[in-house]
Amino acid sequence: MKLTRHDAVQLHSQNMPARQRRSVMLAMPAVVGMLALAGGVWMMHTPDALAASPLLPTTPAVRSDGKTYTNRLIHSHDPYLLLHAHNPVDWYPWGAEALETARRENKPIFVSIGYSTCYWCHVAEREIYSNPAIAKLMNQWFINIKVDREQRPDIDRIYMLATQIMTSGGGWPNNVFLTPDLKPFYAGSYFPPQDQGDRPGFPTVLERMHQAWTGDNAKVVALADQVYLALQQAERGFSAASPVALAPQQWLDQAIAEAASGFDVFDGGFGDRASKFPQAPLLAMLLSPYARSHDAKAQGMATQTLEAMAEGGVMDQLGGGFHRYSIEPSWSIPHFEKMLYDNAQLLDLYAHAYAITKKPLFRQLALRTAHYLTAEMQAPGGGFYSAQDAEVDGSEGASYVWTRQQIEAVLGAADARRFLALYQLVPMPPGLAGHRQPDGGVLRLDRDRANKLANRNLLAPAIAALRPLRDRLLAARQKRPQPARDEKIVTATNALAITGFAQAGHWLHEPALTRTALRTANWVWRHAFDPASGELKHQFFAGRPGDAGFLDDYALLGQAFLTLHRQTGDAVWLARARRIADVMLQRFSRSDGRFAETWDQAGLLVTPPAEGDQVQPSGQSSAIVLVLELSIATGESRYAAAARRGLTPLSAQIAAAPSRWGALLAALSRPQLLAALEQAPPAEDARPTSPGLPNSADHVRAQAHLVSARTGADLIVTIEIEPGYHINANPASDLKLIPTQFLLSGHAELQVDYPAARIFKAPFAPQGIAVYEGRITLRGHLPNKPMPLPSAASLRIQACNDQVCLAPATVAVPVKGN
Repeated sequence: MKLTRHDAVQLHSQNMPARQRRSVMLAMPAVVGMLALAGGVWMMHTPDALAASPLLPTTPAVRSDGKTYTNRLIHSHDPYLLLHAHNPVDWYPWGAEALETARRENKPIFVSIGYSTCYWCHVAEREIYSNPAIAKLMNQWFINIKVDREQRPDIDRIYMLATQIMTSGGGWPNNVFLTPDLKPFYAGSYFPPQDQGDRPGFPTVLERMHQAWTGDNAKVVALADQVYLALQQAERGFSAASPVALAPQQWLDQAIAEAASGFDVFDGGFGDRASKFPQAPLLAMLLSPYARSHDAKAQGMATQTLEAMAEGGVMDQLGGGFHRYSIEPSWSIPHFEKMLYDNAQLLDLYAHAYAITKKPLFRQLALRTAHYLTAEMQAPGGGFYSAQDAEVDGSEGASYVWTRQQIEAVLGAADARRFLALYQLVPMPPGLAGHRQPDGGVLRLDRDRANKLANRNLLAPAIAALRPLRDRLLAARQKRPQPARDEKIVTATNALAITGFAQAGHWLHEPALTRTALRTANWVWRHAFDPASGELKHQFFAGRPGDAGFLDDYALLGQAFLTLHRQTGDAVWLARARRIADVMLQRFSRSDGRFAETWDQAGLLVTPPAEGDQVQPSGQSSAIVLVLELSIATGESRYAAAARRGLTPLSAQIAAAPSRWGALLAALSRPQLLAALEQAPPAEDARPTSPGLPNSADHVRAQAHLVSARTGADLIVTIEIEPGYHINANPASDLKLIPTQFLLSGHAELQVDYPAARIFKAPFAPQGIAVYEGRITLRGHLPNKPMPLPSAASLRIQACNDQVCLAPATVAVPVKGN
């Protein structure tokens, strides 16, 4: 897959302040000058250069004893890694074993980073890694590591940045040669299995890298040090710029202007006319209330782009849902993979656009996208899968392409004419890699016909009228071999799906969509979150959870729960969002207020750079928005302070290119959030109040009221216990349990009446435990009215749920009097 400047990874140097960008580029002549050690083969091998190369037929590699090869990846819980588990290559997953082996044996590392729906990653697996002769060279000379960029986005971002520094380009697979201490010295994308003219094949690259490492090691190490220095300079460029004044409205104005300067007024979309990506965060910003009210063109840019996508081949006109991007400017010819993160965000965007414009086309598109997601991407037990492949049997888009004759064979001549009066077939470009049906085309709406109908607001009814014909064609298409599906369930992208379905249910008044959001949210909470430790898992595959979550997993899931709280009014979602946010602050907050992106910083060469909101909201943006929203929902100033602390170090980077931060700016356009940010307390208040492991105080709130009585004073204490939790009764049903106890300092004479308990039974306590749940009231009496009136008291509690009891805590209880 080709990487363009609007894909998931941008040229990171463009995000740097200009001074830092210059300092990095000044280092590059020294780097490039040393590349001769590789025998003059330094170049970026991209799919563009090989687009016309025929795919070589391969068969599964078998050992000399007739058995199938198996390597360490067989123990992985990741579909992309498992695709390589029977390569003759001695693959390692990224981890201590591989890195320690490289250091001990003083071998360079070959790390190949890809993902399961990457077309050229599949080609490489068939042509290169299944070849025993090539594998023998790899195993003899290198320590070979396979990485799924969706499983380890932190590693992917670091080494894509290295590739961009070394080659001024990038793509997947991203293949990088490293020293044993992880410093990169050579990079490329797809390498052919043998030399092709002046393009070296992978065996030649391997041999030259080995010769350079063993024969001219000092130069290789010096080159790696130069690249590492450039990476460090890039890292400092992201982090060292002095903060600027927080000016969200000014950033929004500038972002709208930047979008307008790159807007394609004819085809919709932004930027590079060689390809078009949805750029959902940018569209969300343009549909924000501030953008619509302050720039008349903003809404038009967004809705024109959404209309153009809906009419083009990038939208699956038969099955619904959107392909990853278009390889040309008119949205007609897609790169055929389908991603959950795109479709989840577009579901939200089309529903929102309908709420703003009331155009039936947008409602129709939202519902068709929702249907695609539930029909094709929803796991039977809950959650949504990650992606669908672009290829079938090595042929790009094979299941989606049609000829007119094929359409007529399914529909008959008359219905085919009726169908093709609204739809047209756009021929596949000649020489497209892997495409084997030269007379086939992609279905899209006929542009002229669609425009005429849209002008009379008749396009949506015309599309709806042809549904029976589309269903017949889809049924025929389903009989073809289907693209593979990446069946890992990623927390961050499922959070986007929860938000998308919840928002669409709200905007479209469709309760079924909200129910899907609730079902998914409950599944993620049960399967991905550990209430005892507060750990959120990044992904779930084949019944097994993966590694710990990244910043965006926590932040996006917290936002999704808050969305459900707003849409349903159910307090449980606010409580869960608070829990997620508190753990996020504990695990990812740095001393300077920044949010770390990853849980494994110690094992990385440099810090993964903050990239902004490219294909989806970033962890940085989402974390800031989550805590700002919580500050409003809970009234707790510490959340707003954390948001301000997190935003301040990013301010220079945002001010330099605000259109890259669309999701953040869309949120900051909301007056409530902006006010919360502006009124945030001093930075020192941003620290979470419950450092370390979660404790009982996170789930219980209380307040007291002192009322004058004929003799002394009565004290009424109201306690709110978070749904799903309980506190032990007083008296406790076991001496080992902490009873709930109300204390008023300096007033030992206080007599407290505790309410009747209910019996809670669980697998760990079948005999039952006396507990309090929900809202309870304690009543106390003081023989003499205290003077002065106490301003605070305390409540000693231990909160538990049906799985775990948290650490006991003392909750401060404000006391009001009359």
